[in-house]
Amino acid sequence: MRTTGRDRLIVEHVGEERWVLPSDELTFGRSADLVVDANPYLHRILGRFRHDGRHWWMDNVGRSVALTVLASEELSSATVGPGSSAPLLHVGCSVAFTAGPVAYELEVTLEDAERRADLGAVRGDSGPLVTLEWGRVELNPDQIDLLSVLCEARLARPSDQWAPIPSNRTCAARLGWTLAKFNRKLDHLCERLQRAGVRGVHGDLGLSAVDRRRVLVDHVVRTGLLDEVTSRS
Repeated sequence: MRTTGRDRLIVEHVGEERWVLPSDELTFGRSADLVVDANPYLHRILGRFRHDGRHWWMDNVGRSVALTVLASEELSSATVGPGSSAPLLHVGCSVAFTAGPVAYELEVTLEDAERRADLGAVRGDSGPLVTLEWGRVELNPDQIDLLSVLCEARLARPSDQWAPIPSNRTCAARLGWTLAKFNRKLDHLCERLQRAGVRGVHGDLGLSAVDRRRVLVDHVVRTGLLDEVTSRS
């Protein structure tokens, strides 16, 4: 099975994101590729992320600290003891561990799986997307949260086409996301809407990034995408 650039792994720790190619590895610990902390109770190299040509894996290469993998979307977890490994099979998960009195957590995302989830693919990895009505897509929870923050002022004043739109950095901070994660999620959503027939939201028509965000907000308000979510809840 051939890997692609989108098979990258995204590892986040206290706002810092590291992007790992399938051809590379990333270690983490007290003195590793990703320095978690200078805590003397933390192994110099506690864990390692690697790709075997088919899947991403996490290896516990420490001596005494267990790693716990918690799936973001499901109530499931796995404990990976020293010398053991676990495949990373979920779109997103967290890796939690404790060294001495301090607890740590890494956020891990499979880029290709996240993109497919955000785009709403329904027929395998590369199958076509299904759109039943122009400009309307089924929003996942992250997309609902993103649009709720981005469109907040306009939703409060639907007729005001020039209502302020918060910056991506402001939206990311409110959601507790890194700026890179917000930009990635926004790009996926705009690509999905473009495939559903919405023009001007994904780099076309020569519009600036600010203009494209305003086109997106206007489309959300005009079509009632978030109103539909509210009515279903």
